[in-house]
Amino acid sequence: MLVTSMNKIIPFGLALLFSFSSLAGCIEPEMEMMAEEIEICSEDNIPEWHVGCQFPSFEFEDQNGTQWNESSANGTGRWVAYFSASWCTHCKPTIDALDQSIMPDHLLIFNKQAGNDSSNMTEWHLMIEDELNRSVDRPFLHSPMLSENLSVASIPHVLLIENNTILSARIGLWDSAHEMSMWFNATAPKTGYTQAMDSDMSGMDME
Repeated sequence: MLVTSMNKIIPFGLALLFSFSSLAGCIEPEMEMMAEEIEICSEDNIPEWHVGCQFPSFEFEDQNGTQWNESSANGTGRWVAYFSASWCTHCKPTIDALDQSIMPDHLLIFNKQAGNDSSNMTEWHLMIEDELNRSVDRPFLHSPMLSENLSVASIPHVLLIENNTILSARIGLWDSAHEMSMWFNATAPKTGYTQAMDSDMSGMDME
């Protein structure tokens, strides 16, 4: 009689244990999904230079009347957002190197300076071409509000974007097209003030 009871209890116990283990398996992915949904870029928790945050939505018209938004420049891949202003004469080497290193349709030039006297993108575009003594076929976009949303202060200010997420920020004068090309294609692109970094960028991981 005791043996018969034990034979009934053991299968019941195994079934109960199996149901608990199955339930645990259902809970874990749900917890993982909750972790993935946690935003690291909230109003009270913004990383330096918004690295890791989503690039804000925008829609601007360039000097040629073409409309641009956050998906226009390689929306599912990488592109570069360059923030500057027409009065920034020391920024010229940076835009020169960017224009030489970044592929067509992968670079947008944003003007951070507010005011009607700084809003003429055709004038700024022609001035850059005159200073570089060559054609610069890039979109120039008047975007002081976008610059303010991203807390752009020091210029030149260069952001690397992928899938509308800011991967890296480089602040300050940067005149090496070769370094920019490495940075654009790096697995772990460095962030920080350019002048404080190693000139050869030897520690950068490449894809």
